[in-house]
Amino acid sequence: MGRKRITYEYTHDGIKDSVFRHAKALRLPEGWGEQIAERIATAADKWIEDKDIVTEEDLKNFVCGELEEVSPDIAFAYRNHDKII
Repeated sequence: MGRKRITYEYTHDGIKDSVFRHAKALRLPEGWGEQIAERIATAADKWIEDKDIVTEEDLKNFVCGELEEVSPDIAFAYRNHDKII
């Protein structure tokens, strides 16, 4: 049997909210977390513009790469959120 593909609609707010949640979980100052989340979501908007299909893994890798430049701690949490107990 083949695998059923699940698709998601990309949204600026979805990326922003996800990054912001990770910043809050790390107890970073709210204003700083908000700025980082907006910056990453805006970069993702530009990156995704010319792409027809993007996998969840592609998007995760892009977001993590952008986060590495501004907050390695958030990047680690974002990359490993499904592995952290």
